[in-house]
Amino acid sequence: MPIEFEVKMDAKSLSGFVLYHNYVRPGGLIGLLLSVAAIVALIIRWDSWTGMQRCLLIVLALLFLVFQPLMLMKKAHTQLQSGAFLFPMSYSFGEETFSIAQGENKEDFVYADIRKAVLHKNVIYLYMTAVSAFIIPRGACEEFDRLKELVKEGRRTR
Repeated sequence: MPIEFEVKMDAKSLSGFVLYHNYVRPGGLIGLLLSVAAIVALIIRWDSWTGMQRCLLIVLALLFLVFQPLMLMKKAHTQLQSGAFLFPMSYSFGEETFSIAQGENKEDFVYADIRKAVLHKNVIYLYMTAVSAFIIPRGACEEFDRLKELVKEGRRTR
């Protein structure tokens, strides 16, 4: 019996994906490490830095821990109001294949088409390309745990 549900993307889910996608890549991780290193350097050697150096370290610390996440959430909010997210997406997952429809458009896939599946407690990201994914929040699917198992099993048999 297929699992069928609809997803109307919300700001929280899209922001979560954008933040996740950005911070698991090497550039995002390096940025986080630089910010943490700047904070550690500030704390440990506060008296050794000039006022200008302290300001630069504070800006570096805030860059990846505050400014970038805020910019990414703003980007997600802007994307949410674009054409792709204005209408809900209908999903249907079967044993062998799954389909995704939005309005008149419908695409069928086999589980081997999934480039990467990220299965978290409250969301599933199905990457079909290196930079885009279908986002399935737990609240959108009543059979969320069964869906996670179906995706795992489908990807295992590919």
